[in-house]
This record gives sequence, C-alpha cells and structure tokens, in this order.
Amino acid sequence: MSVFKAILGICETKELDSTSWRMDGGRVAVKLEDAPELNRKGGAIYLKGGELAKPLLLVRAEDGSMLAFANRCSHLLGRKVDPVPGESRLRCCSLGHSEYGYDGQVIKGPAKEPLKKYTVEIDNGDIVVTL
Repeated sequence: MSVFKAILGICETKELDSTSWRMDGGRVAVKLEDAPELNRKGGAIYLKGGELAKPLLLVRAEDGSMLAFANRCSHLLGRKVDPVPGESRLRCCSLGHSEYGYDGQVIKGPAKEPLKKYTVEIDNGDIVVTL
C-alpha cells in the first residue's frame, strides 16, 4: 500500500454492489457467484449501506474458510481493514497499520480494541453472516 493511500485510508478490498447481497432479519446473504473475489484464498469484499450499521468485511482465509468482520479499525477514524496477502491477518488501511488476527484480536499497532467477528455459513450457494 502506498503512503498516499494510507493517508487517505484507501484499502485494496473492493465494495460489493448492494444489488448482490440482501438483509434478512439479523443475517446478511451474499450469492457466492456474485462475489468471485471470495473464490480464491485471501480474497475479500466489503459491504456497506442498506440496513448495515457498519461496513462488513468478508474474507476467504488461507485455509479456505470464510470469515466476516465489522470493517472498522478501532483506532483513528474507524478506517477499513484489508487482508494481508498470504497471511492469516488483517491490516488497517491507515498510516498506523494496526493488525488483527483472524480471531479479531489486535496483533500490533495503535488499535486497542478487537474487531467484531461474525459467524459465517454457506447455505445453498449463499454466504450467510449472522450479525
């Protein structure tokens, strides 16, 4: 990530179009076919808007599992986070570069609070996140 992107808090992870996911009560469903980034290990997307109180980050972990987190760093303006390619951790898209493990806990950096992690299941071709 460039210094310019870090100053502005610009992440590499792309937003999934709001027509490709839906809310159903306290659950978010994403059609896996609409999120090809999640077909590869280390791939990620984020969702925002609609009924979501906070942006949501979805990550295909290096072990192939699907993970979901509130996409807001607990430090400095709540910047978004990105997965670190080839590693099982997330990094804030700010100059502070706080890092989190896939359990949501802070590994290093100025952040003091963990990321909120959500339960994920695959159901009939949908990625379903329980908020």
